[in-house]
Amino acid sequence: MPHRNLTLLLATVALSLLCYWRGEQDPFARYVLEGYEKIDRLALDDVPDQELFEGAMAGMVDVLHRRGDHYSHFSPRQDTKRFREEHSQEIAGIGVRLGFQGESEGLTIMGPPLPGRPADRAGILQGDRILVIDQVATDQFTRGDMRKILDLMRGRPGESIELTLLRKGETEPRRVSLAREKMMLDTVRGDRLLADHSWDYLLEADRRIALVRVSSFGTKTVGELKQQLPRLVEAEAEAMILDLRGNPGGSLEAAVETCELFLPAGKLVVETRYRYGVSRKLSFSGADGPYLDLPLVVLIDRLSASASEIVAGCLQDHGRAMVVGERSFGKGTVQEVLPMQAGESLLKLTRASFWRPSGKNIHRSSAHRKQADGGWGVTPDAGGVVKMEEEAYVAWFRSRNDRDLRVQDPENDDPPAELYTDEVVDRAVAALQAKLDEGPAGKLNSAVTDDGH
Repeated sequence: MPHRNLTLLLATVALSLLCYWRGEQDPFARYVLEGYEKIDRLALDDVPDQELFEGAMAGMVDVLHRRGDHYSHFSPRQDTKRFREEHSQEIAGIGVRLGFQGESEGLTIMGPPLPGRPADRAGILQGDRILVIDQVATDQFTRGDMRKILDLMRGRPGESIELTLLRKGETEPRRVSLAREKMMLDTVRGDRLLADHSWDYLLEADRRIALVRVSSFGTKTVGELKQQLPRLVEAEAEAMILDLRGNPGGSLEAAVETCELFLPAGKLVVETRYRYGVSRKLSFSGADGPYLDLPLVVLIDRLSASASEIVAGCLQDHGRAMVVGERSFGKGTVQEVLPMQAGESLLKLTRASFWRPSGKNIHRSSAHRKQADGGWGVTPDAGGVVKMEEEAYVAWFRSRNDRDLRVQDPENDDPPAELYTDEVVDRAVAALQAKLDEGPAGKLNSAVTDDGH
């Protein structure tokens, strides 16, 4: 029997058993199988079973989207690898930062390669231009194609990659073959990147204040925080800015554990409600956090969502931190990742909603999207609102990204970066300086009120 027919037979048997079990309750399960069989046997085009399966899943998820659930998502097997890498924070690469330097210089190595990694061992230098990645010319790409570029650069540990490079001042390109190695994506960063690829967390404007940026909440984020925060205390940081701007969220557990670092025991962090609001899960802080007395400001913006809103809302509701920036995105639902096809594809399904300690659901529903205001999202505290027009926001985002790529090295001959200003950080610094100058009795904000603010 041909392999394809055997696969279809096994799939049909499995679906038949499922439909028999579900048939009494929901005849549509049988109808789905009936449609699959007819298309597979009778359609003019012989469509592969994998494509039929992926089409069916995409269609069902599209129904959820049309009913207002914009966050459920089906990942076919070709996208599953990327999802797992981002969630686990582990990739296989060569240890370089990439960017587009200038309008005409193209894809460039930004900053020295990571010490001891494949690119470093191969003699690749800061400023080298990448002309070709595994026979794919890079002159077709722009800044907006960085996702495609990263997909080309990443692969499996031990898998080879060939680059064609052009060094500044030279005319002849050279080819370099490297083997990818496993490395971790950091989600916790400081203010400035140093020559040894460590971060300087203490602000130039006031070395008493540390800036800790969390780009997303992955499986290792809390471990990164627990490793870095004691070092900041040892470096005599007296206050901290937790920057969650642009943070799309991630692991709910990581958000809860982050809050626990700054809260006393027994404080409600988040409430999770499932279908019909009947089943509830209350997440409380465990033992007293190690940083109860550390003055804290949390930064958010229009792209801070989900787990980052849990953190900002919780610390605001308990009066533990002042919130500065823009109103957050308003994503108050929880997605569970369900494996399909023995893990080859994934279904990210909205299973629950989460609620702040104040009892507010921050989710911006379809009805809220038509309103100029409403109770969704996390709103900065009085005195902490910094409004930015779209053009100014894009300019800040690009300047922050350029700053991240520029290594702070006294021996670097590159021209200095343009003066970097960040009004949101400046507002947070002013609030923390006032707190530090007042001494232990000073407070950044008040405790939770009836409306959570």
